[in-house]
Amino acid sequence: MPYMKMICKAGKTKEIAKFYTYWLQPKGLKRRPRVNPTTEQQRKINDRHLVKRLTRLLNANFNGDCWYVTFSYRKEDRPQDVKTLQKHEQKLLRDLRKVYKKEKLVLKYIWTAEVGKRGGTHIHMVLSPIDARKLRNIWPYGYTTLKPMEDNGQYRRLAEYFIKYFQKTRDTDEQIQKKSYNPSKNLIRPIPVKRPMKGNRFSREIKVPAGWYLDKDSLREGFTADGYEFIYYTLIKEGG
Repeated sequence: MPYMKMICKAGKTKEIAKFYTYWLQPKGLKRRPRVNPTTEQQRKINDRHLVKRLTRLLNANFNGDCWYVTFSYRKEDRPQDVKTLQKHEQKLLRDLRKVYKKEKLVLKYIWTAEVGKRGGTHIHMVLSPIDARKLRNIWPYGYTTLKPMEDNGQYRRLAEYFIKYFQKTRDTDEQIQKKSYNPSKNLIRPIPVKRPMKGNRFSREIKVPAGWYLDKDSLREGFTADGYEFIYYTLIKEGG
């Protein structure tokens, strides 16, 4: 059993990783020297993990019937302090719960704030299905932009945007938002399954089953910070 295999299913996607560890590796294989990342490198690694976790949440809970919504402030209505912004965020969530309850719909969401150094402020949110007209008057501080989610079920790029918005806010003032994103409590949370595999070495060949296709942008291979070889990629189910 010289390597580990990880599979994480989320909606239409399936992440696959194969890697060696201290206990599971081919005989005679020498790992590369451990790399101690700099503070900036470690921050980038942490943000990459945030993207991965957020992608799983998005893929498992949202689809082409859902909405990507941006609530933007008019310049004169921008909050002047963190406390005011937080009050607006809380009121928005309360109002959304009322609208979904009235429509007898289940509210699922993930949101993050974007605050630039020049004061531009937005709340970015993914919402479960609802008639867009019901959200017309829910945001009194500016403008609401709604875009339908793509139907392919792979929302990694959207997760990357969310984390970039968080990074922008973090660089402006770390006190504005402590969490990179804020999910509702009723979301499905995919759990990666790891198991040891038999064989001499893991194969770098990617076998795509019928009815699936490879997300080529997801493919990563190389060595972990501990010096062990790995390959990682995501498969997407075709159609519904």
